[in-house]
Amino acid sequence: MTALLGSRGTGQAGQPTWWASWAVRSAALPLPSEDRWRYRQEFLAELYGMTPAEQRHHASGILSRVLALRVALSEPAQLTSKEATMTPWRCRLRLHRWQRLRNPEGGWYRECRGCGRQRDGIGGPSSGGGLPPTGAA
Repeated sequence: MTALLGSRGTGQAGQPTWWASWAVRSAALPLPSEDRWRYRQEFLAELYGMTPAEQRHHASGILSRVLALRVALSEPAQLTSKEATMTPWRCRLRLHRWQRLRNPEGGWYRECRGCGRQRDGIGGPSSGGGLPPTGAA
């Protein structure tokens, strides 16, 4: 019993602190019901042998990634889609990095360096930058 009391509050490794245990148990709540108990036990087991500072870091990491784990457990097909694995995050947010290139006919177009999406002309998705064609009545 003195071994258990000696490790509390001294910065030494041992049993999980109450707040780290509470944090990782709470982290398992959003998970699907068929996986919840297993991950709760796994999260708790990982805390043993860590110092309180390591437990705090580990618990915050679990809390920050639990929603991604929930998606992975409930919708595994979504993780293997082309968009999720191939498209850079900047392009998914429509923050493309455009580069100006010349086509074989001599005209200019823009292409995203990340995803390869192309724009005609200089100003927008259509050639002419969104201006009406010349000579239109």
